[in-house]
This record gives sequence, structure tokens and C-alpha cells, in this order.
Amino acid sequence: MKKFYVLFGCFLLLVLLSSVYGPYNLYHEFNETKTLKQFISEDNTFNRLEVVEIDYRGSDTYFIEAKDENETRNFIVMNYHSSVMNGHWKVFEQVSIGNYY
Repeated sequence: MKKFYVLFGCFLLLVLLSSVYGPYNLYHEFNETKTLKQFISEDNTFNRLEVVEIDYRGSDTYFIEAKDENETRNFIVMNYHSSVMNGHWKVFEQVSIGNYY
């Protein structure tokens, strides 16, 4: 019985370590807003912009309002999964007054 607990503990430890350090990170999956903020800080689209509001619109889609000095710019950011382990962020900027992105 003790051997079963040791094997189960090793398996659980392996699954936990692979989920934290592997390509499919469960922590980022459950904390997507934090991951989005990290993406905003690293992406060139948001350089010199102050993020005013992040609003979740559903289905892995976020509305972001950012300020550039005294001009407000709107973005739609979508999390696109090309496979189970590969998620990519797509950024669309509002280009006209008619809310076209």
C-alpha cells in the first residue's frame, strides 16, 4: 500500500511540475487577465500608451481603452488557440469613428 502512495505522489508531482513549467500552463489559463497585462507590457502596439480600462467581452475577447497623451485609442484583443497548447494574442485597433476594427 505504501508503494502505491509513493507512486501516486510521484505521478502527482510530475503532473504538477509539467503543468507549471510545461508549454500548457494551467496557471495562466485560469489567470488570463494577468497574462493579458503581461502581453500588453511586452507588445509593441501598446508602447507609450497608458491602459485605462480592460473589459472582458466574452469568448476570450477583451476591450482595451488606452490613452496616448490626450488621445484615447480603443483595441480589441483576442486569445486565439491554434491548438490545445498554443495560444496567441491578436490585437485589433479601432480605425474609424464607426467602431470598425
